[in-house]
Amino acid sequence: MSKTLAIGIMSGTSGDGVDAILIELDSVRERHEPRVLDHAFVAFPAELRAELTNPTALTLPRLSELHAELPRRYAEAVRAIDGWSHCKVVGMHGQTVWHSPPSAQASLGHRVPNTLQIGSTAILAEALGRPVVGDLRAADMFHGGEGAPIVPFAHWFFTPAEEAGRLVVNVGGIANITHVTARLGEVRGYDIGPGMMIADYCTRRLSGGDYEYDKDGVLSCGGKVDPGVVESIMAHPFFAKAPPRSTGREDFGIDYASRLLERFAELSARDLLTSVMAVTARCIARAALAELEGVGSVLLTGGGAKNPTLVRLVKEFIPLPVSRADAGVFAASHHEPAAIALIAARTQAGLPSSLPSVTGASKPCLLGHIAYPTPG
Repeated sequence: MSKTLAIGIMSGTSGDGVDAILIELDSVRERHEPRVLDHAFVAFPAELRAELTNPTALTLPRLSELHAELPRRYAEAVRAIDGWSHCKVVGMHGQTVWHSPPSAQASLGHRVPNTLQIGSTAILAEALGRPVVGDLRAADMFHGGEGAPIVPFAHWFFTPAEEAGRLVVNVGGIANITHVTARLGEVRGYDIGPGMMIADYCTRRLSGGDYEYDKDGVLSCGGKVDPGVVESIMAHPFFAKAPPRSTGREDFGIDYASRLLERFAELSARDLLTSVMAVTARCIARAALAELEGVGSVLLTGGGAKNPTLVRLVKEFIPLPVSRADAGVFAASHHEPAAIALIAARTQAGLPSSLPSVTGASKPCLLGHIAYPTPG
C-alpha cells in the first residue's frame, strides 16, 4: 500500500500566526494515526494580527491584498518544514473573516448561508509548485450544513477503534467537540461556544498589550469564578441553539468581549479571566455529561489545552479521565493542520471528509477545490 505525504496549513481565529505540518498517511481510506514528520510555526506581526482579529474593520482593498499576502506567509511556513518538497498535496484552510451558517440566519440576517476564508490557493500552488486544496467549507454549506466544525472526521480517523467513546475537545478561539464513536455515521460534533477568543482579548486589554494571551495561565492563576460573568455569557442566544451549530467572532469577537469587559470592570484580571474560562469548561462538561451518551474520556487539544487554569477547571467540572496530547497528531499545534492535510489528501483521491451527523448537511461532501501549479 502506497503512503501519502501531505501538508496541512492552519491559521485560526487567534490570528497569531500559521501552523504547517507534514504527515505520512499509510492510507487515505482506512483510519489510523499518521506519523508527524515535521511541524513549523510562523508568527504574524502584531499589526497583521490586529487586522485578522477584527476583520469587519478591513477595507475591501485591504481584504483583497490579504488574499494575496497570506499565501506568501503560508509558503514561508511550509518551506520551514524539513522534507516539504516530497509532499503530494497541500491543504490550506485560509483565514476565516466571516462565517454565517444556517444556524445564524436569524441573528445575522443573511439571504443565503455563507463563509469566507481568504488566501489564494492559486498563489500558494505557484509559490510551492504543488497542488493546493482550499475553500474547504463551501460545499458542505451548499448542501445545508454548517460548514463547521471541520475537524471531526479527522478526529475519528486518527483515533484507534478501541478508544471509541473519547470526547476530543478542540479549544481554539472557538471551542468545538467531537464524540468519537465506533461507527462513523454516529460521530457527533459541534461548536460549544467561545474557547480562548474572549480570554485573549481581555488579556490584551488588561495587560495594556504586554501579553497577547494568558501564557501558561500566569494572569489567571489563583483566580476565582464569578457567577455573574458565567451567567452573562451563558445568556447569549447561541447557547439556546441545538446542534448542529457553529459560531465565531460574529458572536464572541471584539465587540462582544469589549462590552463584557466594561460590564465587569470592577473584577480583577485573575477573576475575570478565570470566569471566562469557566464558561468553556462548563460547556465541555455539559456536552460530556448531559448532551452526549457514552463519553468515557476527554482529550483536550488546541491552544487552550496549554492553559493550566482551563485544564484545572475542566477536571473540576468533569468526573471522567481528562488528558492532553503533547505529541503526535493530537498535540495542540498539530491536530488542526493535520486534519487539513488529511482532508486535502482525501479530496485529491476523490473522497469526502465531511460528516452530515456533525454539520447537518444532506450528504457527505468532497471538501474544497484543487489549484494546480503551472507546469515547468
